[in-house]
Amino acid sequence: MKPPSAGCWALSSALLLCSAPVRNDILTGHIVTGLEECGTRPLMDETATGSRIVGGHDAQPGAWPWDPDFWRAVIGLNRLYRYQSDIVMSRVSSIMIHSSYNVYSYEHDIAVFKLIKYIPYNEHIQPICLPNTSLVLTNETLCYISGWGSSREQGKPKYILQEAQVDIISLHICNRYDWYGGAISWNMLCAGSESGDVDSCQGDSGGPLMCYFPDVSKYYLIGITSFGVGCGLPKRPGIYVRTSHYKSWIESCISSQKENTADIPFFLFFLIMGQVTLHLVE
Repeated sequence: MKPPSAGCWALSSALLLCSAPVRNDILTGHIVTGLEECGTRPLMDETATGSRIVGGHDAQPGAWPWDPDFWRAVIGLNRLYRYQSDIVMSRVSSIMIHSSYNVYSYEHDIAVFKLIKYIPYNEHIQPICLPNTSLVLTNETLCYISGWGSSREQGKPKYILQEAQVDIISLHICNRYDWYGGAISWNMLCAGSESGDVDSCQGDSGGPLMCYFPDVSKYYLIGITSFGVGCGLPKRPGIYVRTSHYKSWIESCISSQKENTADIPFFLFFLIMGQVTLHLVE
């Protein structure tokens, strides 16, 4: 693969661990923190799927209500630098990086961030569900990516959140010699299209790969944008962290934070999106 300076983009994918309002829910094996409300979009009609998206287009405000931006988290954002009344901002209090992260192969490209304050829900801010290994992806599964990254390689970032529908590409195909040549591990997912018509790009790293499962009427965070060769190239789809393989690690992060912070009764996960920019807060 080409190094980042030659068109290969990669930034640490991350989940945001934040203290949440007191609830009586408990941890279960198939969703984030056991919340039955996770993975739903109050402002969207899931029956109106429309035709297949090729490339990307502007997302409606509240379309992906679990997407925040920046390391000083701005949650519920749709347009960069335009902070509407529905958004919530919070500083990050701690960062937990996977101890086995490999800067060369991008293996274990995941981190957990913890916020310093409670995050209230509204129609623009919702938790997304985390999957377990029993969720089955098929050709009929509707999967989407979103972000403010470039719409083409070396292009400018978008100011309105972009969304696109993608196909999940099997590792058997993605690891062919004329694709990624065996560089993709079982901890990763390939998503996009064979032709390259839809893809993630610079500035989308850390963003979500979200799939809808109609039998439970919920969205699950199947993957986190990790890296890729170029943007929108044939046989070079985006590579995503396979979140179901990190459930135990995420739960260990929750446990360690609970032990160290007795006054936080609950934890929720949100996805960090956008360029990795750490805002220094005075």
